[in-house]
Amino acid sequence: MSGGLLALIFFGTFFIFLFIGVPITFSLGAGGVASLLASGMKMSLVMKSSLSVFDSFTMLAIFLFTMMGVIYQKTGLASLLTDALKPGIGRRKGGLALVVTYASAIFGALTGSANATCATFSKLFGKEMVENGYPKDWTAATIAAASPLGQLIPPSVTCIVLGVSMGLSISSLFIVDLAMGLATILGLTVVILIIARMRNYGGSDRVYTKQERRKATLKMLPLLSVPLLVIGGMYAGWFTPTEAGAIGAAFSFLLGMAYKRLSWKLFYQIVIDACKTTAIVLLLCAASYIISDVMSMTGITKFFTEFLVQISGSGAIWGMLFLFLVLLVMGCFIDLIVLCIILAPTAAAALAPFGVNPYHIAAIFLIGNLIGIVTPPVGVALFISSSSLKVKMEQISKQILPFIGMYIVLTLIFIFIPESTLWLAQMLGMKLG
Repeated sequence: MSGGLLALIFFGTFFIFLFIGVPITFSLGAGGVASLLASGMKMSLVMKSSLSVFDSFTMLAIFLFTMMGVIYQKTGLASLLTDALKPGIGRRKGGLALVVTYASAIFGALTGSANATCATFSKLFGKEMVENGYPKDWTAATIAAASPLGQLIPPSVTCIVLGVSMGLSISSLFIVDLAMGLATILGLTVVILIIARMRNYGGSDRVYTKQERRKATLKMLPLLSVPLLVIGGMYAGWFTPTEAGAIGAAFSFLLGMAYKRLSWKLFYQIVIDACKTTAIVLLLCAASYIISDVMSMTGITKFFTEFLVQISGSGAIWGMLFLFLVLLVMGCFIDLIVLCIILAPTAAAALAPFGVNPYHIAAIFLIGNLIGIVTPPVGVALFISSSSLKVKMEQISKQILPFIGMYIVLTLIFIFIPESTLWLAQMLGMKLG
């Protein structure tokens, strides 16, 4: 069967499933299965192809890091982060927005999930910001804009999937991710301070005593020990990413018990939620490998590779800019895990002859895809924050534009200055190539 006919079957099935309400990613997976079966491939081989991603010990880390994050989310330990940050930052102009941003960064190091970060702080802090004079639509937009820090501060589930698909060191990729996360925190801080000063957004009126500040800080400090142990242990070579996930989950469980926030009944719910979240991620991975096979059989992969090579002939920077444009557009509609699997290995192979570091390509995938989380019309973070704070999407979409602009500028800096993503890993002496 010709590649054109297979492509027709793929897109036809995709649009049919999309029309009846099946999520985009799974509609793509259904289209992929239909195309592979139409090509004469047996169902057993289709299943083997889709499940090949699970043949990796590293992928077990996804469940372990997910459970670590769910423990913090379900036990309400995230409130300790905002309680510790509010006394020192919350009273400044735009202070409460900065508290959400910095707490999202720390919470991201505990959960590795942008969606969990957005959902947690929309419920935990959205109402308080509104009560302190911040417009509801800008509050929702700010919380959504800070949510990608859940993926840009390791440990990140997307980093694990991306590292496995590209054959890169997860530990090194975590450090590259951290460097981008620090730059993003700086970018968000600048945007928030400028807007807060222009619109006269104040902070919290509450005055804290030294004793209250000290107590809140001391209660929060043990939470920081988990990401430090996980990332530091991997960097030192004490344990693998999977072992780090196990240690992080165990320590999170102990902290939940120590703070008297965790019961056996709640722990059961945490395990169930972690299993559900992990199952969704793994289903996305399975669908992605099917889509990747279809792209190869229909010639889409070959066309993408040849075009990327051709445009990079005038300079590798043009290839990187084209890749970013693709991610910017597709990231608004397709889950970033899917894009990492179907495009990242191909992009790395196409750009390698032009001297582009694979970790630099991985960095662009991480930041480029995450912009889709906060970009209309289907930005997941926007839906989460709008639903939680009961704000119309049209209102949030206007307020999110300065943050999207910041993310685009930041990505262009990452593209034109590779060292801006690789500096921390290089400073720590990690091999990147």
